[in-house]
Amino acid sequence: MIVGYDNLRKNQMMTIASSFRNLVRLSVATLLLAAPTQSLLSASTQSLAADSLAKVIAGAKEEGRVSLYEGQQPQAWAKIMAAFQKRYPFVTSYDQERLVAGATVTRVITEARAGISTADIVASGTVQMDDFAARGLLQPVDWKALGIPEKSVFDRYTAVGSMFAYVIGYNTDLVTGADIPKAWDDVLDPKWKGQGSWWFNSQPWATLAAVWDEGRAVSFLDNLLAQDWRLSRSAATVSAWLSSGETPIGIVVLHRMQAAQSKGAPVGWTFADPVPVQLITYGLLKDAKNPNAAKLLIHWLTTPEGAKVYEDAVYRGNPYVEGTEMNRLIGSRNIAYHEGERLAEFKSMTEKMIKLLEKNR
Repeated sequence: MIVGYDNLRKNQMMTIASSFRNLVRLSVATLLLAAPTQSLLSASTQSLAADSLAKVIAGAKEEGRVSLYEGQQPQAWAKIMAAFQKRYPFVTSYDQERLVAGATVTRVITEARAGISTADIVASGTVQMDDFAARGLLQPVDWKALGIPEKSVFDRYTAVGSMFAYVIGYNTDLVTGADIPKAWDDVLDPKWKGQGSWWFNSQPWATLAAVWDEGRAVSFLDNLLAQDWRLSRSAATVSAWLSSGETPIGIVVLHRMQAAQSKGAPVGWTFADPVPVQLITYGLLKDAKNPNAAKLLIHWLTTPEGAKVYEDAVYRGNPYVEGTEMNRLIGSRNIAYHEGERLAEFKSMTEKMIKLLEKNR
C-alpha cells in the first residue's frame, strides 16, 4: 500500500528548467572536450607494458609515492590509503584530488595540452577513459600480467574499479507490499504520476539500450518524463528525498541507498531487470611520474582486500571481485553496459537521450 503521501511536493518544486539547462551544458561540454584531436599523440603508437607484479613492487619502492584524480571525498581516500600503505609501507605519501565528470575531462586534457604532468592515475567512466586513450593520454598496460583478474580488465588501457548501479529506491514507511516497484515499467504506473524523483541524466537510459532496442529505451524515457517527477542533478539529493519521505519512490544509484540505510533511513531498493550500470575504470596517465606505484595501487584495488576497503569507504564496489557486497548483490544479475567495442554506440545513444531530455525540459 502507499502510506500517507499527501502531496509532499507542494512548495518544494525545483527550478527544473534552470537545472536542466545546466545539465545539458555540462553534458555537451564533456562530449566536446572528449572528442579526440589530431594534435595529440595517437594511441596506436603506444606499446603494451607487460610488467610482473614483482617488478612493479621493486619500482614502487624507488618511487615511494602516488597521485591520482578520483571522484571520492578526501576522507574516504585517507581510509583507503591507510590500508594500502599498511600493505605496502614503502609508498609513504600520496596525493588525491577530487575531480568528477566534466572536471576530470577538462583537467586531464588541459594539462596534456600545456605539457603538465600532475597525476599518475585517473579514474572516470568508460567513455571519458576511451577518449583519453584515443588522444594518447593513457599508457597501455598488460593488466593480466600484473595479476589483475580478467573480469576486472576493461581494455588494454583501463581496469574496472567500481560501478554505479541504478536502482528503484523507495521509502519503506510509505511504500510496502505489492506497491513496491519491481520492474522498470512499474514506475510508469499512473499512481506514481507526480510522486517520484530521479537523478536527472541520460546515462541509465542510454545504457539500457545495450539490452533493449533503441525504440524501447527512447519510449521508456518519454513515458518517464510524462510522469512529472521531481528532478535533481544530484543522486545524493534524490536519496535525501527518499529518506525523508518527500518522494515515496525514485530512480537513484545503489550506493546512495546503501549509505542512507546504514544511517538508519527508512529506504529500500529493487533491482529492475536489467540493471543499468556505469563502470568506473582506472587508467595510468601517459606522463605518470610514479608509474609503478600507480600500477601497484590499481592492482591492489582489484584484489579482495583492496576492493573491500574501497567499498567500505565509499559504498561503491566492484561486482567482479568475490567477497565484496556489490558482488553479492548484483554479481549474478543481468547487468547492462556497453563493452569497449560498443562505446561508440553508447556515445551516440547518450547524445540522442540528451536531445530527448532537452526537448522535454
